[in-house]
Amino acid sequence: MKNLRLTLLLVCCSAIPLQAQELVPFRSGNKWGYSGPGGEIMIPPRYDYAELFSGDLALTRKGAYYSFIDRAGKTAWETRYYSAGAFSEGCAPVKNRKAWGCVNKAGKQVAPFEYEELRPFSQGAAPAKKDGRWGLLLKDSQEFLLTRYEEIYQFSQGLSRVRVNGLYGYIDLAGRETVPPVYKEAFPFNGGYATARLGDKYGFITRDTLLFKEKPYVGIGPYSEGLAPAQSLTAEGRCGYIDHTGREVIPFSFTLCAGFDEGLAPVLKDLRGDWGYIDKTGRTVVDFKYAQAGNFRDGLAKVADKKGVFYINRAGKEYLQR
Repeated sequence: MKNLRLTLLLVCCSAIPLQAQELVPFRSGNKWGYSGPGGEIMIPPRYDYAELFSGDLALTRKGAYYSFIDRAGKTAWETRYYSAGAFSEGCAPVKNRKAWGCVNKAGKQVAPFEYEELRPFSQGAAPAKKDGRWGLLLKDSQEFLLTRYEEIYQFSQGLSRVRVNGLYGYIDLAGRETVPPVYKEAFPFNGGYATARLGDKYGFITRDTLLFKEKPYVGIGPYSEGLAPAQSLTAEGRCGYIDHTGREVIPFSFTLCAGFDEGLAPVLKDLRGDWGYIDKTGRTVVDFKYAQAGNFRDGLAKVADKKGVFYINRAGKEYLQR
């Protein structure tokens, strides 16, 4: 965005509802552990990094090495990795000394360790980089489809964003170019629409027609759950939320706006103030009191304040060991 009034906050988490999570990461000093829903310590703080559980496994790091643990806090298998990502479609990208590959939840190799970069699978395909060139790794056949693009992103609604010469377009699951790279900015499709910037004009691309329709805003962020953060031409650069027709749904009364996830969005009222969360009516759900605030995933969001970095639930309950 031109003057950075919109923001996209990315948090990598699992796909398990909060009631099934049972174990929530917490930070004590410089170490992470896991607590139960009542705040009781279930796995002592001994990790330098810890993610939410995905099913029965969670990604953790001790020192320079990543590994997966089970709900008892035991290492799921002995192999340690130099880097790793969360599970998606039953496979987690992991890196050994030399290259990236993919393993299943039993620790067995699914994709060979021969990629310079490997992103999570989505709709049966994973963006991967090999010999300096990006392509698509197909999960079922393990075929690698080489492309001409400088970067490829995860699939959503059958299309993936691609970048070449600083411009963005879209390809399908067969690697065919469906939208030429003409956009200065472009985001994933969600609910039948994607937001994009064509020249200095912001608008929406319709999934069915792949046509771009300009909207009268100086910035539009990613479209999700029926709304997109947008920056107004007239409201002193403040942001609010619009639907895919460009209609204002939540007034332009914020300084920074992130996208909606699980019905809530992090927003900042004033640059000298704190972050809080609103619902789709614009009502404050979690008070404005955090220095940093991530999007909700599986009923939890990672936040930070003077007490440290920790998770909260949708009611604002803080999972924090003092």
